[in-house]
Amino acid sequence: MYIECDWFSAEKIHESGQCFRWVRMPDGSFDIPAFGLRLNVKENGLNAVSLSCSESEYNEVWRSYFDMDFDYKSHAEKACSLIGSDYLAASARISSGIRILRQELWETTVSFIISANNNIPRIRKILSAICGDSGAFPSAADILNMGADKLRECGTGYRDKYLMCAAEFFQEHNVETELKGLNYANIKKYLMQIKGVGSKVADCISLFSLNCKDAFPRDVHIKRIETEHFGGRFPEELSLGGAGILQQYMFYYERVRGLRF
Repeated sequence: MYIECDWFSAEKIHESGQCFRWVRMPDGSFDIPAFGLRLNVKENGLNAVSLSCSESEYNEVWRSYFDMDFDYKSHAEKACSLIGSDYLAASARISSGIRILRQELWETTVSFIISANNNIPRIRKILSAICGDSGAFPSAADILNMGADKLRECGTGYRDKYLMCAAEFFQEHNVETELKGLNYANIKKYLMQIKGVGSKVADCISLFSLNCKDAFPRDVHIKRIETEHFGGRFPEELSLGGAGILQQYMFYYERVRGLRF
């Protein structure tokens, strides 16, 4: 099926540091595994996007996954005008098309525990090794069955123990149910009960899985941006509830300017 959207770039989403298992195909399309399904996405000219799914599957799964009901263009225009930063305006312009994905909670948790003190190519490599030949993302029970030694063989390093702790937590708790109805502050507090999930990782999970658009993950790169362009602190209160969206624009902007991370 086809959709029309003036703010959708699969290429930019792939490079924005929020998802790590998309695969760029030889024809320029992207193979996307999520929720036990696979989707091929290809941009076919101005505002036209081809999706290898039925309309019903799109409405049931992918519409939410790509957050298609949020007006990113309008938000960017209003937030950038309110904040009044030339740097932010340039970031939003270059990042036009990035949408915040609503990814599966367990996979997002594993991915961002692995992301700690790591770079994007290595995160992708580790996750590929963990998924193995089948390409299916392992459940919490699968991770526990793999054990720490096997996780280290996949390249997780010291993060093996945190992945095991996360798997135990997800086995012992109905996490998605327990998170329902919580606001962002309480979601973050809940997630930080998991060993290995600090403030930044909790923000990433909140933003990239749980639709907490006001979550603003701070790593060394974002902190440097805040120091260089915002006097030490980004004005989250002026972000119209979308500080995390603007963070993604700045993160991507720095990547395309040549800062590799």
